[in-house]
Amino acid sequence: MKPIIGITCAWSEETWGNSSDGEGYYYVGRPYAEAVTKCGGIPMMIPPSYINEDLHEMIDRILSCVNGLIFSGGGDAKRFSPAEFPTLEEQQPRRYYFESELLKEASKRNIPVLGICRGHQMIAEVFGGSISKELIDGHKQNLPGYKPWHEVSIEAKSKMSDITGIHNWRVNSFHRQVVEKVPEGFIASIKADGGTIEAIESIDHTFFIGLQFHPEELMRFDKPSELIIKCLIENAKISR
Repeated sequence: MKPIIGITCAWSEETWGNSSDGEGYYYVGRPYAEAVTKCGGIPMMIPPSYINEDLHEMIDRILSCVNGLIFSGGGDAKRFSPAEFPTLEEQQPRRYYFESELLKEASKRNIPVLGICRGHQMIAEVFGGSISKELIDGHKQNLPGYKPWHEVSIEAKSKMSDITGIHNWRVNSFHRQVVEKVPEGFIASIKADGGTIEAIESIDHTFFIGLQFHPEELMRFDKPSELIIKCLIENAKISR
């Protein structure tokens, strides 16, 4: 039986501001779902739709249905200027609260988790790390996501090294914020030139990894990226 992989969604009201109907829509990039499907899983969209008093019951039900989770990127604060760029929580407060509680409970249950871009930053912050207040230049490419942008180095004897089987890699890049402090219980397993943290992974979990780049887009022409998604799926089968 194929494992079910939950994929978190953004809410358009928090991305672009109020819509004409005052409600907006939940969304996630198509490559996330297609990557899961291609690698042998069943994607399930998980929007930040909840009533506060029922949140933990809802999370319990979600985690009883899924075998693994992808905390997606996207939905960055397009309504804010660089001069007033806010924290992750300020950018998308409803999504932040929902995903932070979902992350903590998934960690307790040792459910396989892959955080991508914003999801990577969420993992870092929720578990005690931090995001730099300074925005980074040169990490937001003007090329399609399936094309790499810069080189990164993978730490030896890390899960990412075991999964990909390589030490140097060219990845894509679509971010302005970066992880500054790695949380306790995690290591920085991939870094770009200049020391920018491009991946973190839990020491104590079987598969609990954050990636600053987008393997779901790279995997179209990049085998290591496909191996990461496949590894998530394989660990989700065991979790099931």
